[in-house]
Amino acid sequence: MSTTEKIVAYVENQAIPEPTDCYAVPGEDSIVDVIHPITGLTVYAKETLEQIKARYPLAVRMTIQEFCHQKATRQDEPVTWSTVTEEVYDDMLGCLPPAYMGNHGFLVGEAWDHHATTGRPRHAAYRHAPNGAYWTASRPMTIQEFKAIGQVPA
Repeated sequence: MSTTEKIVAYVENQAIPEPTDCYAVPGEDSIVDVIHPITGLTVYAKETLEQIKARYPLAVRMTIQEFCHQKATRQDEPVTWSTVTEEVYDDMLGCLPPAYMGNHGFLVGEAWDHHATTGRPRHAAYRHAPNGAYWTASRPMTIQEFKAIGQVPA
């Protein structure tokens, strides 16, 4: 093994180079399994493509980078806001300490997921206006996104 190869895991007590490929269903948010770079079988279940397709008929082989890019594209869709009641807003504010509070709203304390390419946690987002209107975001947001949104929705 050259000194430039990156070791990221031990599988059955054997160091393996970083997996670059996986099986995934396009449009889904989770990888089915990564592919062992030496054996060609999946790392977790030790399966072939045919065995994966028996459980996930739409699964395809792709690079992990392709999967993350596709997922990030879905995660970065424009945010829209829908109305919620004051009770829902208060319940979500009170369920955990907020991850961030400002911009006339807050991000729920526990991350919903993480961004596929940056790794930043994304949280359910809520906002309110002085006139008593309350909203929730159509998708989870990072703290950086929430800080950048500016005025409360109309």
